[in-house]
Amino acid sequence: MEIPRAVRAISPEELRKFMAEHEEGAYTLVDVRQPQEYRQEHLPGAQLIPVSELETRLGELPAEQDLVFYCKSGARSAAAALIAQDSGVIRGSIMHLHGGILAWEGGSIGSLPRVEVFAGVRSASELLMKALELEKAAHTMYTMVRASSQRTALCNLMDKLIGVEEAHARMVYRYLSRYWTDDSGELPPFEVLFDTLQGRVLEGGLTVDELEPWIRGAIQGECVELADLALEVELNAYDLYRTLARQAAASNGAFGLGADAELIFLDLASQEKHHARLIMSRMAAFEEPKA
Repeated sequence: MEIPRAVRAISPEELRKFMAEHEEGAYTLVDVRQPQEYRQEHLPGAQLIPVSELETRLGELPAEQDLVFYCKSGARSAAAALIAQDSGVIRGSIMHLHGGILAWEGGSIGSLPRVEVFAGVRSASELLMKALELEKAAHTMYTMVRASSQRTALCNLMDKLIGVEEAHARMVYRYLSRYWTDDSGELPPFEVLFDTLQGRVLEGGLTVDELEPWIRGAIQGECVELADLALEVELNAYDLYRTLARQAAASNGAFGLGADAELIFLDLASQEKHHARLIMSRMAAFEEPKA
């Protein structure tokens, strides 16, 4: 008889370390609160399964992955972890976030992942072109901030983000070249293609035009406000790609990408998480010096 896997409570600090050290696709965050709570605030990339539905929906969770359950304060997630343990079907580690989202400081986002930004996509090349558009939008926003600011710390952060967004776009382009078909004509060089993209819609669904007045106002205020905006953009992107990876895995491929779909989306999510960690690592530079 197999011994039930032990459940472990994990602190916010331990969870951050765990997420930083593990690759995308090696673990799953499970939010066991109600949908309205999830829409208000959730950890990026988390899958929503209310605790009342968990027993009947355990089959939706990857049995081989490590699972981390969380709720508002820790009670529901502890119960959810025990349900997963008792089921005997989970072969990965089972953890729950001690203190819940109330103990988690920063790095949470609101609203559902805006998967509708990919609505109407019918092929791998169309999907990857849409991903390029999203990268161009973030690149445009950071370039706009960089051109309007004279503050050294903020300019340094924007220069770094502009560079990583272009590098990420080049990675998407490499995927695109893999799925580009002859009937689409010749694929332009990256520099030509990226320059022609409008890139006005960010991963969160907002447009650069909608954010422009706020950006220009924030430039006159505290640097940390713009860093917060950049962090929200990157976390929304991470949340979106993790959700798409989960959907691709559930449907055995999507958008003509076949078995590669989940891996591509996880790769994109991993890059967005790296961008978010970069921003958080630079936050200290924006703190006001103590008197």
